Amino acid sequence: MSDTAEEMLPKRKYWVSGNLKMVATGLTGLIAIFVALKATAYNSGGVIGIEDHIFRMVAFASLTIWVALTIGLRRSGTAAVIALGFATFIELILEPARGQGYGTLASTNLGIVFAYCGLQLYGYRLADGRKTASKAETAA
Repeated sequence: MSDTAEEMLPKRKYWVSGNLKMVATGLTGLIAIFVALKATAYNSGGVIGIEDHIFRMVAFASLTIWVALTIGLRRSGTAAVIALGFATFIELILEPARGQGYGTLASTNLGIVFAYCGLQLYGYRLADGRKTASKAETAA
């Protein structure tokens, strides 16, 4: 036997764990992808209006945030690249095949950039909170 005590953390099994958690994450991702696809299919008329740009920007920002939270907050750059690749594929390959123009690629990219910047600020805030908590523990 060992003379030192080992710290054993409780292992909790919530109802959203294991396979159910993976299914919920996957379904949420499908919703984000469908919203992004619907944003590209949205046609408010002959001319691309400001509503179309805002709708695409929000859709691809939400897709970027979902990918970042799925693969990990530290990999937000990878999440932005994945969303950018998806947006580029849709805007440069699928839409011209349907006869639409390239006018909305800038708004999709802007949504991805806004989401990436927001994720970076969120990561900095979490890191700052951890530093403050560790300083309080060492002071006590």
